[in-house]
Amino acid sequence: RRASLGLAVQSLGGSVMAETTTMAPSMAETTTISSTVYWAMLSLGAANLLPWLSFLTLADYFLDIYGDNSMEFYFPAVSTTVLVGAATLNLLYGQALSFDVRVRVPTFVMAASLLAVPLVDLAMRAGLASRFGFAITLVSVLVNAFCSAVAQSSLYGLAALFGDGATQALQSGQGVMGVVSVLLRVVSNVVLAGRPSTSMFAFCSCGSALLAGSVAAYARAVCDDSVAARLAAYERRRLSATATATAGALDQMLLPAEGRPAPSRWLSASEVWLESLSAFLVFVTCLACFPGLATSLTSPTLGSWFPLLMVAAYNCGDLFGKTLPARARLVSRRSLPAWVSAHLLFVPLFLLLLRAPAGRGGASDALPLGCTFVLGVSTGYIGCMALVLVGEHAGSAEEKELWGTASSFSLMLGLTAGSLLSFALSAAFASPS
Repeated sequence: RRASLGLAVQSLGGSVMAETTTMAPSMAETTTISSTVYWAMLSLGAANLLPWLSFLTLADYFLDIYGDNSMEFYFPAVSTTVLVGAATLNLLYGQALSFDVRVRVPTFVMAASLLAVPLVDLAMRAGLASRFGFAITLVSVLVNAFCSAVAQSSLYGLAALFGDGATQALQSGQGVMGVVSVLLRVVSNVVLAGRPSTSMFAFCSCGSALLAGSVAAYARAVCDDSVAARLAAYERRRLSATATATAGALDQMLLPAEGRPAPSRWLSASEVWLESLSAFLVFVTCLACFPGLATSLTSPTLGSWFPLLMVAAYNCGDLFGKTLPARARLVSRRSLPAWVSAHLLFVPLFLLLLRAPAGRGGASDALPLGCTFVLGVSTGYIGCMALVLVGEHAGSAEEKELWGTASSFSLMLGLTAGSLLSFALSAAFASPS
């Protein structure tokens, strides 16, 4: 079950981690991005998940080198804790720094830090004690989680500033990477069986290269004609707001054009309280059910393949759900609470599945797989729409960037709260194994 937990959590990276603001063409005030910006944001969304996915897809390697699956428990605990702290700092003080600093620097650090695992492997082969290797790896986890949170929340703020299609691209990139990670996992299980170190070196090297490449994609995006003027105007206002970039001075950036008194940062963020609360509840529910309760389900016929199929079911559903807002707009701000309330019903549904008698395959396996797929669709669609609605609020570019960052913070807080709830539910309801 420990390996199942580590494998299953990867699908949420995202989701380890993310969502915030895109607009449908029906929006009153639309801004269109070019295909160059779209694909750049898609690659940035996918790359941002790589550190999270890398540590989770290397469960076999960690089991082989450390002798147990302890990393699969320490990693999510460290990651989710750091996520909230990093997102809080970015929410409070992020606007004091340019997007270049908040996106390029942490992404380069992640690319370098991802190579810590291969370097630790080499050091351990040269005589480094395993306990020190484990500690160094956890430090790499902490660094990656912090940088990922800063880059991710900044990317969603940037997407809110860019406008129509940008957040959808980030969401799609994360969904695609989740599915690709499952395919890579299947390949490693089949082709590289018995060679965990080879798989680890290949995966980490490719991941580091992709992260570095995403920085080039970012550089290309911010120079694109469809967004360059908006970004330049934002940066001029940010620099003129304060030379010291204190939080109090940054409040002056939120002065509306009409000359009304400047709202505080917290008052401005409260404009999107409903969407932020909805994103929080969607991901609390998701983390409580998957992997928490879902990994307690077993299949006598599928055996060790069952957790992988559960991850595949969730990731495919999540990708499908995240692509729906561009095609089907079923959720409005007025109906959002009803959709979120319906989403909460997944918790009792998975509790019923957990307490149901074990089946013998076939239809009994299809039911939890189907429920997990629908959970992915619901989380991807409602979560994405909650954050898409943030972009419909009228406001300045600075307010939109703040709203995007605040919404991303709510999402990360939901991930952490959901992971804690999953432990409580599993302890209270899981059948002993």
